[in-house]
Amino acid sequence: MLKKQLFNYMLLLLFLPLASCQTVKKKGLVKIEANTIISDEFIGNGVEWSAYPHADADDAEWGLLMTEEKWETVFKRLDYMKPQIVRVLDQANWRYLEGVDTNGEPILNFENQEMHALYKLLDYCQENGVKVILGEWGQPYKVHDTDLKMQNTFTGATDPKWLNSIAQHVDYLINKKGYSCIKYYNLVNEPNGYWSSIDGNWDEWKLGVKKLDSAFVSKKLKTPVHVIGPDATPFNNDKSKYTGAEWAKESVLQLSDVLAAYDVHDYPTKEFVRSGDFEKHYTSMISFADSVARKPFILGEIGFEKYVDDNIKRYEADPFASPDSQLSIYDYDYGVDMADVLIQSMNSGFDAVIAWGLDDAMHTNGDTGKKNQLKKWGMWNILGKELTGDAKEEDIRPWFYTWSILTRYFTNDMKIVKTTGLDIHKVRMVSGWSTANHVTFSVVNNSDKEATFALDTENLKNKSFKKFIYSENNRPVDSNNFPKAVQNNLSFMSKSEQITIPAKSVLLYTTYNY
Repeated sequence: MLKKQLFNYMLLLLFLPLASCQTVKKKGLVKIEANTIISDEFIGNGVEWSAYPHADADDAEWGLLMTEEKWETVFKRLDYMKPQIVRVLDQANWRYLEGVDTNGEPILNFENQEMHALYKLLDYCQENGVKVILGEWGQPYKVHDTDLKMQNTFTGATDPKWLNSIAQHVDYLINKKGYSCIKYYNLVNEPNGYWSSIDGNWDEWKLGVKKLDSAFVSKKLKTPVHVIGPDATPFNNDKSKYTGAEWAKESVLQLSDVLAAYDVHDYPTKEFVRSGDFEKHYTSMISFADSVARKPFILGEIGFEKYVDDNIKRYEADPFASPDSQLSIYDYDYGVDMADVLIQSMNSGFDAVIAWGLDDAMHTNGDTGKKNQLKKWGMWNILGKELTGDAKEEDIRPWFYTWSILTRYFTNDMKIVKTTGLDIHKVRMVSGWSTANHVTFSVVNNSDKEATFALDTENLKNKSFKKFIYSENNRPVDSNNFPKAVQNNLSFMSKSEQITIPAKSVLLYTTYNY
């Protein structure tokens, strides 16, 4: 008996260090500092959502595949997410520009089939209070649809014919159709890039922005639409007078009297985000903008770097994916990484964060409409059966879970407030406090160890919370495969509460009861 007890004691000593190293514990209290505000202009989070340009009309590349049933499925999923903002990236010659006449004047049609697809999308936004950033890839025919041999139809981002066409388009949407949901317009997608229609030409873009703003003013819009920018990426184009980061800085310094908001894009590596360096980088950028000319700062596209070995192998093996794809969308871990980058974005001071993108069925590489060149970045492919023969592609993917709850429960009447005392490696927390005294906070653990900390709950008493969890073995869903709270009517009764989060997981607590 004594030998057996001694043996058991030796086993305990042997495995105790292994057990203890699986949980990281934080000493001291983590606090939600309700009066220390990071963002008091918070718009909310959302997605890039285009009106299915290859499937929006009888004569589209794929035909009119976006049926009422397809639209309603997308709407139902968005009803759960409750996006506060969407970016609608389009192109004039996919919608309202039907060519030019013999005098070189644009032929515009605002009531064709393609426009009615856009109206379907905008109707949803109007009815649900979703703010819209509308914009175009770039100069019509210049980069997209080059097979039409019309690259020189317009002279660039300052061409009055193009800018006046945009202004007439927006005038029709606002003054004729009554879409007050459209708040912002961006002129050229990622203008600092070599892939854009202006190839990094700062002076051309700057002048175009000023002229477009004046064109909008001349239309006397019932509800103003403002130009935002620069919409730039961190990419450094040798042809440009500024680096990618300098495009953002110079927009603040040179165009604060024109731009109503600043916006940038980023596709960082997973390592850059997991290290926490993403938050540090953008905290510096936004702090600079706030110190010069404070305006809403929007992260207009966020995803993860596609040109890494594992992803390259995956898209090369996928018969429907183009090189402009991120195949981690199928993985559980992507839900953790996207939550992590969103939490860091809000903590750095971004007032809105927009994921690229909602649906694989929106875009193809080069926008040629080739079914084997899908831009696979979505939360699903609503045309999965039609495009790939696999109806399972239409199912909701894992990362919808975290992006939707972080969008749904961080509402636009909230201020993003500071969280202090949490210094566990790869564990981060963001908190929001609404004008009606609602509270949402979310924790991400992007490490491979469980983490535990004590949360100061003195200012959270007398509140009833719902708790969501996204972990590999526990992420409850309802009959629609939408996230479902793991616990309801949760109250914090003591001065502090222990929060334990599994490795590679996300928690969200909210007082909203919907």
